Amino acid sequence: MGKTNKDLNLKDKKILVGVTGGISAYKACEMVRLLMKEGANVTVVMTQNAERFVSKMTFQHLSGNKVLSNMYDESKSEISHIRLADTSDLILVCPATANFISKYANGIADNLLLNILLATKAGVTICPAMNVNMYDNPLIQENIKKLIAIGVEFVEPDSGELACGWEGKGRLADLNKILEFIKKKPSSQDLIGENILITCGATREFLDPVRFISNPSSGKMGLSLAKVLEARGAKTKIIYGHIDEDISNYKNAIKCESVDDMEKEVFKKFNEFTVIIKAAAVGDYKFKNLEKNKIKKNEKSINLQMEKTNDILARIGKEKRRNQILIGFSAETENTIKNAKKKVMNKNLDLIVANDISIPNSGFGKDNNFTYIVGKNEEVEELGLISKQNLAIKIGDYIKKTRMELSL
Repeated sequence: MGKTNKDLNLKDKKILVGVTGGISAYKACEMVRLLMKEGANVTVVMTQNAERFVSKMTFQHLSGNKVLSNMYDESKSEISHIRLADTSDLILVCPATANFISKYANGIADNLLLNILLATKAGVTICPAMNVNMYDNPLIQENIKKLIAIGVEFVEPDSGELACGWEGKGRLADLNKILEFIKKKPSSQDLIGENILITCGATREFLDPVRFISNPSSGKMGLSLAKVLEARGAKTKIIYGHIDEDISNYKNAIKCESVDDMEKEVFKKFNEFTVIIKAAAVGDYKFKNLEKNKIKKNEKSINLQMEKTNDILARIGKEKRRNQILIGFSAETENTIKNAKKKVMNKNLDLIVANDISIPNSGFGKDNNFTYIVGKNEEVEELGLISKQNLAIKIGDYIKKTRMELSL
């Protein structure tokens, strides 16, 4: 089942630290020191704007290696950006400005660091640092999503007082947090052998040919899961309802409409899956009668009879085998942890991802969830406001840990 759940050993790893021109560039000095302490061989590449904040000499003394910034270094016979792109085990951009992220996302290569990033096959981790309004700007968020879609990983900025005087999310993440993120990166495809079923999106229950009851689920979480888990070696199948995301890159995906449709698809080859992640937002009720024709607006009011839909998650919990891992999702506006614990017990879940959708900028259609993870032993981990990509990474870690425990 892949390697054990040990931290990635950074000893003798060739890590390229890219430093861009933000006020927090001085913190990259300590980042280099922490990496060196772990035994890494660090090379620093600076943008010209970064040199306005910290000198090359500082990084050279810290790393013991020549600091590079010139795209056209005449003292070198080889093409420096190709050499560095080919020989680096990991590239860490710390800090990354809004300007730099936007250039990278759009394929602009007007400095040495950007050329290296566009030429490398190594893993790339980016640590944004900027004004809160810049970070929240839809253009910046769209560029971040573009990079995430091609496998670039982000360590989200911290919230707090910023150098510009504003308060909010945008401060460079704590350096120890960045170091731990790097060390937790999978050093191999650690989920090889897992065959994972993911449901996502919103079901629709129709009243007549043009009207239905549904919810705002976008499918973002399910597709984030598929991308992250596949990158770690798992096979995935997606069963989805209505979604707002592009699913064209996922070949093993089946579209459903109603809860009944989704239930049939889930149980067609249910026993083939080692993990079932029920991230779809399914309807709890459906109309008792489906009208053949559109209902006309003839009365001042209308009475509609509804009945409960089948509980797919509860059925999976009853029928799952001992070695199958079952993960559920819940969206709550109150008593989030209490309700999650009930669902873990009543539906025989191994884990539930409980999202408090009353928190601003979290939940359906957003890039973040305010999340608690509740295990079958009722242990609770508060993740707070976390991106759906990073949440998917946490779920992948849980699957690996649980599989190891089941194999003992």
